[in-house]
Amino acid sequence: MPRVKTEQKRRDILDAAARVFSKHGFHAATVAQIAEEQGIGLGTFYRYFESKLDVFHAVIDEVMGEVAAVLAPERATESQTLQAYRVQVERIGRGLFDAFQQNRALARLLFVEAPGISLELNEKLQATVMFFGIATQAYLENGVTRGFLRKDLDVEVTALLVNSMVFEGVRQLAAKEDAAELSRWTKAITALMFDGVRR
Repeated sequence: MPRVKTEQKRRDILDAAARVFSKHGFHAATVAQIAEEQGIGLGTFYRYFESKLDVFHAVIDEVMGEVAAVLAPERATESQTLQAYRVQVERIGRGLFDAFQQNRALARLLFVEAPGISLELNEKLQATVMFFGIATQAYLENGVTRGFLRKDLDVEVTALLVNSMVFEGVRQLAAKEDAAELSRWTKAITALMFDGVRR
């Protein structure tokens, strides 16, 4: 029982920290604001986290976990026809955008606040980019193997390029209230992947 309470308290502080960081930004936010948001004393905060940067790392880890959860039910080799492959790509893209659209604050934390805060955080973000690059690469390899994509496709670099488009879309959507933008980005990225830009 004490372990459950400890985990819940840590979870509550993380949620409060995410709200404070989203509202004030990392640099302007303070540990006192996080403690006040959660209705706890500073001593309680420091029992669970060493510093503002420590709790920010934990918040970013949570964001990454939510993004990874979108990919969890998918299998890279699942699609056996071009139509199914395109539908899967659209479904994954929409899922990623939806995850961030439901909580634009998380998108802002990840793509606006996090870069440049610390070398360690930059390395964590880069490792995450590479992780998602490897995941996307597996889908591209399936497309090449089944003949949906060009045989000479550089799947490693293309995976990073595709993810860069998604990440930029999320960054743009973090600042906008228009839900129609989500559909525009999903369609544009999918069209670029499958149809190109040639006339």
